[in-house]
Amino acid sequence: MNIIDKYSLEDLPVGVCLLSRENRSLEVFYLNPEMAVILDIGRPVPAPELSFETLFPGDDAKELFRQLRSTTPPQTYVLALEQGDENSAGRAHWLKLSITEESYDGRNVFVLWATDISASKQAEKQLEAAIAEADASAQMKANFLATMSHEIRTPMQSVYGLLELIAEEKPAPDIAQMIEIARNSSAGLLEILDDILDFAKIDAHKMDLDMFEVPLRTLVYGTLEALSVKVRGKEVALAHDIAQDVPFVVIGDPKRLRQILINLTGNALKFTEKGSVTISVSREIRHIPAPSHGLGIRFEIRDTGIGMSAETCAKLFQPFTQADSSTSRKFGGTGLGLSICKKLVELMGGQIGVDSEDGKGSVFWFEIPTEEVSTEANTVDLPSLDGISVLSVEDHPQGAKEIIKSLQSMGATVESCPTYQEGLDLARRRPFDVGIIDQGLPDGLGIDLIREIVEIRPYMGMIMYTVRDDPGLQHSLNAMGISFLPKPASRLGLGVAVQEAARKNVVTTFSGPSKLLIAEDTESVADVLRRQLSRLGVEADFVENGRQALNALQTGAYGILFTDLHMPDMDGYAVVEAIRKQEAETPPDTPFPVIVLTADVQMSQRHVYMDHGFDECLLKPVSLGRFRRLLIRWGLLGENEGGEPEQQKSDSSSHLELFAVDLSAMQEMMGIGPDAAGEMIGLFVDMTASQIKEISKASAACDYAKLHELAHSLKGAARSACCPVLGDLAADLQNAAEKEEPSCASLATRVVSAFEDVRKDLEVLNAFDQHQQPEASSDPD
Repeated sequence: MNIIDKYSLEDLPVGVCLLSRENRSLEVFYLNPEMAVILDIGRPVPAPELSFETLFPGDDAKELFRQLRSTTPPQTYVLALEQGDENSAGRAHWLKLSITEESYDGRNVFVLWATDISASKQAEKQLEAAIAEADASAQMKANFLATMSHEIRTPMQSVYGLLELIAEEKPAPDIAQMIEIARNSSAGLLEILDDILDFAKIDAHKMDLDMFEVPLRTLVYGTLEALSVKVRGKEVALAHDIAQDVPFVVIGDPKRLRQILINLTGNALKFTEKGSVTISVSREIRHIPAPSHGLGIRFEIRDTGIGMSAETCAKLFQPFTQADSSTSRKFGGTGLGLSICKKLVELMGGQIGVDSEDGKGSVFWFEIPTEEVSTEANTVDLPSLDGISVLSVEDHPQGAKEIIKSLQSMGATVESCPTYQEGLDLARRRPFDVGIIDQGLPDGLGIDLIREIVEIRPYMGMIMYTVRDDPGLQHSLNAMGISFLPKPASRLGLGVAVQEAARKNVVTTFSGPSKLLIAEDTESVADVLRRQLSRLGVEADFVENGRQALNALQTGAYGILFTDLHMPDMDGYAVVEAIRKQEAETPPDTPFPVIVLTADVQMSQRHVYMDHGFDECLLKPVSLGRFRRLLIRWGLLGENEGGEPEQQKSDSSSHLELFAVDLSAMQEMMGIGPDAAGEMIGLFVDMTASQIKEISKASAACDYAKLHELAHSLKGAARSACCPVLGDLAADLQNAAEKEEPSCASLATRVVSAFEDVRKDLEVLNAFDQHQQPEASSDPD
């Protein structure tokens, strides 16, 4: 359709160029006067020699030419042209082209509608240059401040070190007071340096948020604990008010959120002489829109302090600004803290503000968008802490619970206690891989506890996990080689710290014999343990009951005893009772270590196994990694000995359809794959077949006592052989038999059926093993 009239184009204030589309030649056959002016060619209609390349020079035009000849030509295009001859500098031209496809005089044409946007492009270039210059200036400032901070911090390390050494000399009270003043002044200087450095980073757009899991309640409790030392005799109560519907864990930057709360709450405390300072947390956001995916959290810091006028509030978040000059002189500070808080909150996508009146206190608030995290979910790849034993000394119940749950979710075993003395007693009683110690304990300081534990267990990795933001404390810990971890840390941060501390520890030397004695009456369980110890390269002897164990210990050939609880003749309870009774009559230098080996989860609780006299609990089924870690902890295996379980080099077993045998658990426990699993399961089936027949007989005779004994033995054996379904059914049968319930008959039938499933899996494994064997060569020798 012909919608282009040549004469109507002559007077248009927009440049127009017609290009022939025939034969894809893109011949230029018309320019209107405005296009001639834009292109500065001096003539409205091109001569025959004026080609597309001549009319539109440069690489941009070549790309446009290519796209116009393609099957999907563009509808718009920004074209950069350089005009001028070789004797002139030339001037830059930018054209914004709108491209349509039309019909003109029977020819198919492209119509290029051109607008000169050179002026706006020049302004854009100038703006980009100004931004680049400003960024360079901010970067230079940030680099300078970082260098200055480093240069000041370096001599400050010597200052702290000398002050600490002088304090250790127990000086006179007046000297000790001067030392404390000097340390506080140094800490104040470092806080100012940190503020300036943070401000420079944000100003240079170099501040990045590290988004992890944030336990909100620990964050608030920790903030109040950290600032409690600054009350200093004031009649001020520190409190919290956290709504019940606030999630326990959200996504955020724990370090920066803590920085904001510490700053705002510290300011509130500074300007409050009497009354209270309260941190409130709720989901009642008022200033930011509700996130489409997630939720908004509102923090409020309410105080009963001096308050501020509306004019002061309006300028409060500007850099280097305080309420007034008299306030600055009286209370000190750079005035940077609130500005940094504002920039951090905005970096998080939130808003910050203050509501206040003179003499009526203030409410500083900020709101941020976030997401709730299930305490069971992993948002990042967490380190494996399988087999690592951790001692946690934390007096706050919620904080202790979060440490336990976080580390247990990564495979660690955690013993937790709330006091200095309990932590010291536990460390004396048994070895741990890592200790996590809070600084503020009800009966002492965490750093003093660390010093005592290091004397007892010099190989133990130590972490100070505290809200106390004290540079002097950090320096003292660094000098001792102790890790410092500020609260609250994410699960990832806590897990990595524990993993690194466990790697850095030095294994204790074991002065006595290193041979193991294991009392276990279930042959299939003993067989698994033998295989594991053989793989670890550890020597051990096995006995079937407690009486044999006591007789063997009289030889003095063993350094540690692992004992099952339920055994004939003498059980594990009686064994450890006899050992502790003998030690009470003739106290040794160190108690003989006895580890309970059981499938009873209740026994794994510290107060249960320690009340019975055991030193540690190893739950069945025992993984190879956990077994190895325990032996390292007790000094019976070197850190580099035993090796880690080898991963299978191929996934050729992925097609195996097993219903009763857990190959992945077998890999973890034994470090073996399906090619070796058949032999182990075969031994288990041979050893257990008679036991299954006995279960059927006892069930038919309603012999509940016999049924309980058989089911207990089968439970441990099946789980150790990585047959979880059979093991769980045996556990159910054991419980039902103990209560003499009618369901025993049906459970016994299901146990027999589950055992038959194990037999079927054994056939699959044997077939797989035969298939994997290399064929004998037919070539003659």
